[in-house]
Amino acid sequence: MGEPLILQKKTEVVLNRDVYPTLQNFPKAEKFGLCQEIKQAFYRVLRNTMLANTSRRGDVREQRFREVDADLKLILVLFSIAREQKYITEKKSLQLQERVSELGKITGGLIKNAQGMIKGQSSMFDSMPT
Repeated sequence: MGEPLILQKKTEVVLNRDVYPTLQNFPKAEKFGLCQEIKQAFYRVLRNTMLANTSRRGDVREQRFREVDADLKLILVLFSIAREQKYITEKKSLQLQERVSELGKITGGLIKNAQGMIKGQSSMFDSMPT
């Protein structure tokens, strides 16, 4: 159960150390557009990680982590748009991509772990007498 907490803490660190300071430099016109969408995607990552951490069912955990994975992919696209619009430098874009990719690797491991829970739950029920 500790791995989701690692994902949550690392997401908080990326948000506080990398994302918030970067978004401060975006044009005012994007404060309620692209900036807001990036922040909301990070908030969903945190929320779904917390919800997955409270579930004992593997299928629920897997679904939550898949939602986390989708939001991380969206964040990568949004930072790519920011780079194309010249709101962030190529160097900053690569740095952010690296941080988000690290979160994605953790998430991938958590999905596999949840799938293992599902297999363990089904084999447990398969061996029960009817």
